[in-house]
Amino acid sequence: MKAGRAIKIRQQSQNIRQIWRSALGTRRVAYLGGPITSGMRFVDWYERTGCHLSPSSLRYKREHRSNVVEPNETDLKATAELLRMRDGEIVVEPASLVVKSWKQSDYVELWEGFIADHASRVIFMPGWEYSAGCAAEFCRAQLERIPTATIEGVPIIAVEGVAALKRALSRIEAMTPLPRQMLEALRTACTRLEAVVGPATIHIGSSENSVRKDASLDRLAELINVAQFVSFEPQARRPKQSYSRILGEEPNFKFRDLRQAAEVLLTRSAETSVNVRSFTLGSPLSREFIYGLKSVDEIISSVERLTNEGLNTILNETVDINDGGVSGVLLGNVIEFAPDDTPRAVEKAGIASLPSGWGRRLLASVYGFEPDLTVPSNTRLEFSIHPKPRGWRHTQTLGWEIAEATTLGLPATIHWPNRFSRMIGDKVFGLLVAHHIGLPVPRSTVVSRRVAPFSFGQPTGTNEIWFRTAPTDQVPGKYTTMRGWTDPFKILASEDPDHATIASVIAQAGVRPAFSGASIIARTGEIVTEGVHGSGIEFMLGNARPEELGQSVLADISAIHTLASELGAVRFEWVHDGNKAWVVQLHKGATISEPGILVPGNASQWISFNVASGLPALREVLANLKADSGLLLSGEVGLTSHIADVIRKARVPARMAPR
Repeated sequence: MKAGRAIKIRQQSQNIRQIWRSALGTRRVAYLGGPITSGMRFVDWYERTGCHLSPSSLRYKREHRSNVVEPNETDLKATAELLRMRDGEIVVEPASLVVKSWKQSDYVELWEGFIADHASRVIFMPGWEYSAGCAAEFCRAQLERIPTATIEGVPIIAVEGVAALKRALSRIEAMTPLPRQMLEALRTACTRLEAVVGPATIHIGSSENSVRKDASLDRLAELINVAQFVSFEPQARRPKQSYSRILGEEPNFKFRDLRQAAEVLLTRSAETSVNVRSFTLGSPLSREFIYGLKSVDEIISSVERLTNEGLNTILNETVDINDGGVSGVLLGNVIEFAPDDTPRAVEKAGIASLPSGWGRRLLASVYGFEPDLTVPSNTRLEFSIHPKPRGWRHTQTLGWEIAEATTLGLPATIHWPNRFSRMIGDKVFGLLVAHHIGLPVPRSTVVSRRVAPFSFGQPTGTNEIWFRTAPTDQVPGKYTTMRGWTDPFKILASEDPDHATIASVIAQAGVRPAFSGASIIARTGEIVTEGVHGSGIEFMLGNARPEELGQSVLADISAIHTLASELGAVRFEWVHDGNKAWVVQLHKGATISEPGILVPGNASQWISFNVASGLPALREVLANLKADSGLLLSGEVGLTSHIADVIRKARVPARMAPR
């Protein structure tokens, strides 16, 4: 009987795997793991009710299913759908697969196989550490070197997984009576995971201690990719090799001499260039730094000179900071970065600051790969991301420095424009933010001057394309936006011949415009939503007056403000297809307007302007307006139109003329 069942299970499993291979081929997709029969819901239910029931009783099984299994399955399915919408990728979850007569061990074996064969990354629901099945999936992912993360996108490194499992075990061991089946399953999973990843400790060192810079790099290289380097220490006034991480060589490979090390590093550098960095033991500060050496003799001469001065040296490959990538710092729940700079960019103005989870996903959307920033959560990591592979692991993420740090629960200070938003286009950055906080954004393909084309957003159900230009900074209503595709190179050549103002162009999936408009937060804190039936182009240009919108449309717009509340006040352009509202532009911040007053303030003289004259005429008037003058507007203009945006950006007092 048992042999017959095993054969049946094996055949069913093979059939399911064959279907997966047929559907996915060699493509890898995200897998969402989460508790089904256990998790925190089980712990809470068991302490409240389950501990008083016999595990073999019908009541135990019925209540366990209604209080634990069914809510867990619902959460898994709903979260998978949200992730699909947010990240625009295939997400596979285990709750939808039910095979009659299968045991938990059968499911665990099947899903471990899926992870090994098809998973690009494994995402875990909260409370995964209270699930033996999730623990097994986490272990398999570590064995296969597949990234693991929370649903917010925060990596879970192996040692942190072990620590989480041990905390869960401690909680379960304190329960009375013990849920023995769950306890033994978790103990087995924890033992297996520890055997794979080793003890749950990583020694990194704090930024205040005296860990040598090259020793710190060597430790960091055990976690993530680092730029190729060879380090030397002075011994009898001659350079003696200490550490090395070179592409194609074993960790800390010993070179024959300085010349061989310089030759190999120079040859395997992506830029065929080497930097020389010097430091003294016990000091956190670098000494002389020599950039961009191109010959072996120059490298040898520099290292020997610095060694004679009693300095330690590090040779590392030169990395181009102007290649369209970014550099920055990851600290707890905050990631900050900027293009065209080193990680010290975070000490300057214009940094992009985002919650680390969806900040990573935003970077993945732009660069086409998940940044490898899998380090302990209690550390400060300096990193850089690059369009082409580099470093001793030959990947596109580099770690530069890591130290233990207290995060203090610091929040990200989300704002734009910033240096990164200017590189990819203000409109693009706003749409990426909207997409990654879960707002409905039409599928968009971005062709940028600085990075390779990339796409994000959701299909709208139409085959129409909207063509949009994305300036470095918001310039309401000035540059081309049109329905249908046009030659982007012709537009760029005519509207931005100096390559100074338009960062990218966007091909965006069209939305059937039942209603269109914009929504802002007024100075009073009130949501002001205006729009028209059909396309909103003429309304946004100030050529059409706002129309009455139905309550269902206004409710959908209000829901977008609620979903975006983590950003604070926002303003956005929207298109409603009759079923839901789509965000087609997003900007952060409330406005200074209120009904009848676009920009508050007094003026010594008021210049009349009829909004029907259009945006070009308005820009000309603003350019010639005296410093103490204001605008008195006649005609129909919405608080949310481009006319209003242009006046607000000019910071000129403006109000509506009395009728």
